[in-house]
Amino acid sequence: MRKWHVLGSLLVVTGPVLILSGVQNTPLILFLMVPGVLIVMVNALLEKNETSLRCRLGLHTYERARWNEDGPGEIIECQRCEKRKEVMRGF
Repeated sequence: MRKWHVLGSLLVVTGPVLILSGVQNTPLILFLMVPGVLIVMVNALLEKNETSLRCRLGLHTYERARWNEDGPGEIIECQRCEKRKEVMRGF
């Protein structure tokens, strides 16, 4: 299934590359990008094993769990799947 993710990602990246190279054929760019996004989404839904569909797509809802004792960062946690992440506090 990894090959589908790579294929979808390449299709999505091809659109901006064509725009930057000066191609004016907008339907061609959309014809490449839309299936790429759909392939990446379907692959994420099938491959990942979080319980929430939104978390499988990477649309987590994070809230602050606690401050990191070692530095200026904080620990955030997803409300649905309880995935934890350490982030740096902005100034």
